[in-house]
Amino acid sequence: MNKALLMKHPQERYWDAISGVYRDITRIDANDFHYGPLLAGESELRLLPSLHPGMEALELGCGEGQNSRWLARQGLRCTAIDISEGQLKYARADAATEGLAIDFRHESIETFFSEPERYDLITSSHAFEFVEDPFGLVRRVATWLRPGGWFVLSTVHPVYNGDWVSAEEEDGTETWGRLLPDYFHPIDDVREQPEGEGPSIASRAYPVSAWFNAFREAGLNVVRLEEPPAAKRPAYASDDWLEAFDECSAIPTTLILVGQKP
Repeated sequence: MNKALLMKHPQERYWDAISGVYRDITRIDANDFHYGPLLAGESELRLLPSLHPGMEALELGCGEGQNSRWLARQGLRCTAIDISEGQLKYARADAATEGLAIDFRHESIETFFSEPERYDLITSSHAFEFVEDPFGLVRRVATWLRPGGWFVLSTVHPVYNGDWVSAEEEDGTETWGRLLPDYFHPIDDVREQPEGEGPSIASRAYPVSAWFNAFREAGLNVVRLEEPPAAKRPAYASDDWLEAFDECSAIPTTLILVGQKP
């Protein structure tokens, strides 16, 4: 294996390796703000604060940058960071095509540094579940917000990290459910490196109360806490996700918290 590849962080290696395939198979509507797979976008959920041109926004774990592009079109000044250069090359190209000036940075969200009270809005969609100390990062994020600023986080719901099980009813029909042996210690969703080379990465879920308390302990007021159902017209989907629509309609797959700094 290439030595440069071996030196990369496991998450960077994983997302770099699948970035091209992920772009091919995943459909994310850049004309809406997305919160996660199979969910409706901001046009329906209405979770973001009132946005004004000139506001400073930061996206943590931006992927291909669809959400930052949407925010930039609303007139916000956007900084977007991601650990994967493979994902960022698409983000930069798409932003350039639209003539959007977004500050894309190749950095880990775990080591990113910002001066205090810089941003009016910080967002992250399905990145914090890959962080070793997500609640510590929430505390850091709170220091980066200006008074009155907002943190909008979507992450994997603890129920989703269970195992699918099926049962046959007396009439012969089959029903599906989710088995979560320990709600307070949900199962890790382990992702192996492509070709099986190198350390795996894990998506970790936590109880809803743990996230709520993390926001409160960071000094953020939790204005909204949502567990949206799957949407028939999702802003974020793939063929695989759509095949699981019926099962995912029965449970929350994503937890969304909206916090405001006093």
